[in-house]
Amino acid sequence: MPIHRNLALLISRPRFVAAVAVLAFAVVLASNLILKMDRGFDFTDEAFYLMLAQRPAEYDLVLGLFSYAIRPLYLLAGESVSAFNRLGAVILAGLGVSLGWAVVTRLKLSWRDPDAILIAGTALLAPFLYYTYWLPTPSYNWLVLVAGWMLALGLVLLESLPVVSAFTAAFAIAVALFTRPPNVMAYGAIYLVGVLCAFPGNRARLVQLGHTILFGLCFLVVLAASLPLGTMLNQINGYFVVFGGSHPNPFSMRDQQTEFLRDGWVWWASGGLLLVCMFARCSGRTVIARWGELIALFAIVLLGLSLLRRAFDPGNCHVLSVLGGGGFAMLSIACRRGISLKWIALLALIGLIPWAATLGSAGRVCFQVALFPGLSLMVLVVATALVLPRSFGLTLACFVGVYLVYRATAAGLTSPYRLATPIMLQTLPTRIGPDSTLKLDERTRQFIHTLQSDVASHGFCLGDLAIDLSGEVPGAVFAIGGRMPVFPWIFAGYPSSHRLASEYLRMVGPERLRRAWLILGTGGHALKKEEWEGLGLDFASRALIDNLTHPVDGSVVELYAPLVERPPC
Repeated sequence: MPIHRNLALLISRPRFVAAVAVLAFAVVLASNLILKMDRGFDFTDEAFYLMLAQRPAEYDLVLGLFSYAIRPLYLLAGESVSAFNRLGAVILAGLGVSLGWAVVTRLKLSWRDPDAILIAGTALLAPFLYYTYWLPTPSYNWLVLVAGWMLALGLVLLESLPVVSAFTAAFAIAVALFTRPPNVMAYGAIYLVGVLCAFPGNRARLVQLGHTILFGLCFLVVLAASLPLGTMLNQINGYFVVFGGSHPNPFSMRDQQTEFLRDGWVWWASGGLLLVCMFARCSGRTVIARWGELIALFAIVLLGLSLLRRAFDPGNCHVLSVLGGGGFAMLSIACRRGISLKWIALLALIGLIPWAATLGSAGRVCFQVALFPGLSLMVLVVATALVLPRSFGLTLACFVGVYLVYRATAAGLTSPYRLATPIMLQTLPTRIGPDSTLKLDERTRQFIHTLQSDVASHGFCLGDLAIDLSGEVPGAVFAIGGRMPVFPWIFAGYPSSHRLASEYLRMVGPERLRRAWLILGTGGHALKKEEWEGLGLDFASRALIDNLTHPVDGSVVELYAPLVERPPC
């Protein structure tokens, strides 16, 4: 007995040191990323989110309702872009810590236990996988992620705190309502299956679902009382007028999933292996369970070795394969270790959330799922804690997880989405819009300064109408403090772009168009001047005041001023 105690103490001390190191690294990396969220400005997606958060009710059509959900955060941040970005990151970190707390409580671990410290540190950092492309501004994908972490928290609390679980799940669905319909349906289905797995009797299941529905109805009443429903319905109608019932970027969900089945086959195969192992456990087929455990162990070793020889690319499903596939494989081993099947099933459902988060998106699944594998990391960590409690196995799993978070965020900082230079070179404070200052690179800073100087010298006032006709720099309107009518982005390069351009001119009307400043681009996907003239836009009634250089692709950006009498600002 003394030898066993001494051996346990000998192992515990280095594990405690390693756990504290993981927690310290998580805090330092998360803090460093949050501090850097005042750097960089994307003229397309990020500007689109910001302009929608500024004035969600002023537009004539919408592409989703997420702007109404992120506007309160934008106002809470004082309409500062950097504070808005940081607030979004802090919320994600808080959700991660909340899920970590729920798991530690569910496993009945002391907070001084190295396993608890490892789980807490990893949970803090896991949501930051979202920043793999460095688009830090809260958006519809951010809302999908927030709803996903809340749903995961609701699943973990199902057995221990069912009323809190119902409240959390209802809140998650309410948040998801502002994203995409497939996300709402998928999240609702996951929670329904979780309730069926967690409770043995139909009465308990109905009570839990009743609580969830009741909380959901309360949230709907609050939303209905606080949102401009008439305006929203008009905006939705405006969408149907322009795009009909289709997505602006047509896609086939069947083709998406077929491609994902091919490229993300490790994730699918690991999930299938888990189902087999759960079936073997339920039916008492020990031979199948034994073989399943061996296959799962082999898969985990291969996934771990793949980290040593493969270049990091967030868009190729490798991160999901390692974290999601590894988590499912570890749960397959847990089926042979006497772990509660209910607990295994709930963790497996959490492992489905990253995939469910991509449903309804027009992009490739592997490209989209790179935003959401933080929950897959948590499943891997918790499953390892179940299979290998108080061992270096959990330490290794956490080290792998934080290493992948580091690699993912480093990729975002080095190759940020549609920025001219890496984040480390974005160091020059620049005024953006009416109330924000961001650190930018020299080219982007010069572009914005020139824009602001040009419009100011020709009588532009904050809040004046301005339209980006190119579809490539809607952020220029935000940068000068302008207001883009009808819709904040005329998408370029899509099959629906010309239809949107035509309907845009019709909806903006001659009076607003006569007073609007125009920005025209010459980039590869930009709508050309001849195309706009073919749609009836008259450039003769305005003056070309400058030709600027796009800071990212070097194309020419033309700035036109309206030839109308303007009162002083």
